[in-house]
Amino acid sequence: MLPASFVFYAVAIVILTLTMLLVSHVLNPLTPTRSNNYPFESGIVPVGNTDIRWSVNYFLIAISFVIFDIEAVFLYLWSLVVLDTGWPGLFTALFFICALLIALLYETRQHAFDWGKRMTGV
Repeated sequence: MLPASFVFYAVAIVILTLTMLLVSHVLNPLTPTRSNNYPFESGIVPVGNTDIRWSVNYFLIAISFVIFDIEAVFLYLWSLVVLDTGWPGLFTALFFICALLIALLYETRQHAFDWGKRMTGV
């Protein structure tokens, strides 16, 4: 026999799902219009061509985000359990830091932090 809380939870999920499907069907316009044939029906009419070339600097900045922000999150969480993890945790953290240091050195060699136009002849 299933517990009453599980049965209530399952019935609530079914009712919620059916309600969402019913409301979506009722509110959906039945005739296709020009605005709802766009990939995103946000009401914003797309302007221009979306086939643009991304600069390499865009991806280098994304790598910088991973290096500086995500590293801080992982190392903060590791610092909370540093005594519980012992030497294996230390070596894993050092490996993580070395991998991110290699990425930082790669970005430096690619001039990722030389933002703006370079001035020549100065």
